[in-house]
Amino acid sequence: MAMTGARLRAIALAGLLTLTAMPALAQDVATDQGIDLANMDLTADPAVDFNQFVNGGWLSSAEIRADRSSTGAFEQLTDETIAYVLDMLERKAADGSIDVASDEGKAIAYFAQGMDIEGRNAAGITPAQPLLDEISGIASIDDLKAYQQTAMMSGVQGFLPLSVIPDLMDSTSTALYVGGPVLGLPNVDYYLKPEVGTPEILAAYVDASARLLEFAGYSPEEARTQAEAVLALETELAKNSWNREQQMVFTNFYNPMTAEELQASAPFMDWTAYQEALGLTPQERLIVTDPNYLAAIPGILEGTDLATLKAALTLQLMWGVANDLSDEIGQVAFDFKGKTLSGLEERAPLNERVLESVEQQLGFAVGKLYVEERFPPEAKAEVESLARDVIDAFRHRLENNTWMTPEARERALDKLSKVDIQIGYPDTWESYADVVVGDTYFETGLSAYQRSIRKNLSELGKPVDKTEWGMPPQAVNAYYSPLNNQIVFPAAFLQEPFYYAGAEDPAVNYGSIGYVIGHELTHGFDKQGSQFDGDGNLNSWYTPEDQAAFDALNQTLIDQYGAIEVAPGLFVNGVTSIGENTADLGGIQIAWDALQARLARDGIDPGEPDGVVEAPFTPEELFYLAAATVWRNLTRPEALETQINTDPHAPSTVRAAQPMRNHEPFFEVIGIDENDPLWLAPEDRVVIW
Repeated sequence: MAMTGARLRAIALAGLLTLTAMPALAQDVATDQGIDLANMDLTADPAVDFNQFVNGGWLSSAEIRADRSSTGAFEQLTDETIAYVLDMLERKAADGSIDVASDEGKAIAYFAQGMDIEGRNAAGITPAQPLLDEISGIASIDDLKAYQQTAMMSGVQGFLPLSVIPDLMDSTSTALYVGGPVLGLPNVDYYLKPEVGTPEILAAYVDASARLLEFAGYSPEEARTQAEAVLALETELAKNSWNREQQMVFTNFYNPMTAEELQASAPFMDWTAYQEALGLTPQERLIVTDPNYLAAIPGILEGTDLATLKAALTLQLMWGVANDLSDEIGQVAFDFKGKTLSGLEERAPLNERVLESVEQQLGFAVGKLYVEERFPPEAKAEVESLARDVIDAFRHRLENNTWMTPEARERALDKLSKVDIQIGYPDTWESYADVVVGDTYFETGLSAYQRSIRKNLSELGKPVDKTEWGMPPQAVNAYYSPLNNQIVFPAAFLQEPFYYAGAEDPAVNYGSIGYVIGHELTHGFDKQGSQFDGDGNLNSWYTPEDQAAFDALNQTLIDQYGAIEVAPGLFVNGVTSIGENTADLGGIQIAWDALQARLARDGIDPGEPDGVVEAPFTPEELFYLAAATVWRNLTRPEALETQINTDPHAPSTVRAAQPMRNHEPFFEVIGIDENDPLWLAPEDRVVIW
C-alpha cells in the first residue's frame, strides 16, 4: 500500500486538488473514476471528518424537497427512477402499444384513474362507503368476531389477523400464522415510552384520527371521544405485545399450536369458521406469533366498549385508504405521517403519489416495461461477476475466522455456499390476470389488493416459491431474505452512485455496489440471520461457545454505536440497529478483500494511481471514497428523530465513516493516526467476520 494515507491527506490539506485550478481534471474524474470532485470538500481534513471530505461539496448544495424527509444517494436515484417511469407510462399510454387487457395495460389504466383527481375529489368518501358500512353494521361482539373472519378482504387486519408465511422451521412449506396487534403508530415504543411518543405526537395522532373518523361519518364530538379511546386501546394492545428487542428474536414468533390447543387457548374465536370463511382448509396446526397478546386479547376486547372497537376498525381502514380517496382525506393522513413524524412541508406531486400506489399494487407489471428499456444484459453479467468475488472473499474470511468453533464454521460455509443472488429482475414475472379495472381508482386498487390476499391464502399447503421477489425491479433498494437465503438487487438500484456501468477503474464498483453486496450477504450471518441455516430454516448453527463469542462482539458494537450522538441529546440506538451496523461492518471489510483479489488478478498496484488518465486517486483511496459517497445524506430533524425511534438503520452520516473506523487499512490509506479525531484505537475496533 505504497503512497496511500499520507498521500491522500496531504493532497487534501495542501489544496492540490481544487476545482478552480483543475476543471478539466474534475470532468475526467467524474467520467472515468466515478468520483465527482465537485461533490467533495477538498479543504476538509479527511482524518477529522471523512464524510465532509467526501460529500461536503454535495452537502453544501443539496436541498431536501418539500415533500421529502431527506435527500441523498438513495433519494436522488429514486427521484430519477420515478421520473423515468412516469415518462415511460405516459409514452406507453400515448402510443397505444400496450394491450389494455395485459398486466401492463392494467397498470397504465390504474395510473390514469388515479390522476383523475377532480373525479376523486367529487366522490369523496363514497368509494369506501360499502366497506365502512360493514363496520358500522357490527352490533355485538359476535358480529365483530364474524367481521374479523373476512376483514382482510376489506383492507382491515382487525385484532387477530391470519396470514400464510413460510414455516420458519421448514422454509420449503407454508403455515398459517396468527398475528399480533395492528397499531396506528409506528411501533410499541410510541405508546410505552414518553420520550418516543411525546405528548405532541400523541395529540397530533388523536387529532388526525378524529378527522378521519369525521370523514367516515362520525360527529366531531364522537370522533374526538373515540379517537382518544382508540389511542387508549392501542396502548393496552402494545403493553401486551413483544417489545422491539424481543421482536429481533425470531423464535419468539414461532409458537405452534394444534387446532384443539388454539381453540382451547382462545375460545372467543371459532378458528375453524374463521379459516373456512377465507376459503381455507382448516389446519391441524397453526403458529401463534405472540402468545402473550393472544392470552390478553379476550380480556381487552371484552373490557372495551363496542363503539371503540368499531372505531378502531374504522381507523385501520381509513389510514389504509386515505391516499386512495380525495385530496382532502389524503391531506389529513399526510399532516400526521408526513409533517408530524417526518417534518415534511408538503405532499409529493399527484403523479408521484399515484405511481406509488400503482407500484404497490401492480409493481411487477410496471417493472416489465422498465427492464425492457433500462437494464442491459451487460450490467447483469458484470454485477454477477462482482458478486462472486465478494462471496469468495467472505468464504476466505469464514475459513480464517478465529472465534468460531470448527462445527459452526463448517455450517457457516455451508450456508454461504447456498446463498442465491438475484440480479436485475425475476426469472418469472408475477401475474395480475385476475385484477379487474373497475369504474374508479378505488375499485381497481381494491381489486388488486384483494388479488394479493387471495394469492397469499392460496399458497397454504403448497411448496414455497423461493424465486419470488419481494420488490419489483424498479425499486431503488436491495434486501436479504433469511427464509430463502437469497440476496436481491433490483435493476433500478444498479445505477450510479451504487453501480458505475463500464467503469474503467474497478475500485469504484467494489466500494459502492460491492460494499452493498457484502452488506446484504452479511445479513445472513448477523444477529438475526444467524438464527437461520443454509436452507432458510429457523435453526441456529452456533454452539453455546460460538453464541457467547458472537454476543460479546455484538455487544461491543452496540456500545460503540450507542455512544454516537447524531443531534443534541439524540443517540444511535445500538440495540435495534445492531443487524444493520454489523452488515455495514462486514460489507466494507468483505468488499475490500474482494477488491484486493481483483487488483491482484489484474496486476494493478492497489496503492498507485492505476493508469486512468490524470487519475488523482489510487484504487484503495477510490474504494473508500466510493463507499462514503453511497451514504451522502441530508435529513430533517424530525425525520432523524423518527428514524432513531423506528428504523433499524443508523443515520447515513454515521454509516459514511463509522464502519470504516473499524477497518484497519482505512487508517493507513487515509493517513489517520492516534492524534486525529477519526482515530479508533486498535483494541476498540470490532471485526466479526
